[in-house]
Amino acid sequence: MTSQKGEPRLKKSIIVLAFISLGLVYSTMIVGVYFSSIEQGIACTEWPLCPNGLFGAPEERYTVEYAHRLIAAIAAAFIYATAIIVPSKIKRAKKAALIAAAIVSVQLVLGLAVVFSQLNPLLVASHLSTGVSMFALVLLTFLWTSFWRKQS
Repeated sequence: MTSQKGEPRLKKSIIVLAFISLGLVYSTMIVGVYFSSIEQGIACTEWPLCPNGLFGAPEERYTVEYAHRLIAAIAAAFIYATAIIVPSKIKRAKKAALIAAAIVSVQLVLGLAVVFSQLNPLLVASHLSTGVSMFALVLLTFLWTSFWRKQS
């Protein structure tokens, strides 16, 4: 598929991937805030999985934290995929996607540190602010790929 200028058009799937990444990051944040507000922040002190492992159903007391970790892992996979797939010709989107991929790696390590520190306030604040930064970068990736597609 080409634009009127003869340049290849951006595949819609890239925009969809960026949008799904955005939704997953937002969902991770909402679930994280929820389980923090119900004071379940360290219900599961093992990382990355709760005692029942990957395929065992989590016990009821671990459900929200397990959901947070599971959604975060899926979001990370989508963010990495987006960083790989966004074409380099969309410089702003590519840069935002690559920074988001780096930040999601930091975010996973911060999540580990939060669990093992038993909710150290500085680490919790860093985890939250890093999540907000990641959301902003994924949002920019989505907007820039969407805008670029409309311009081509």
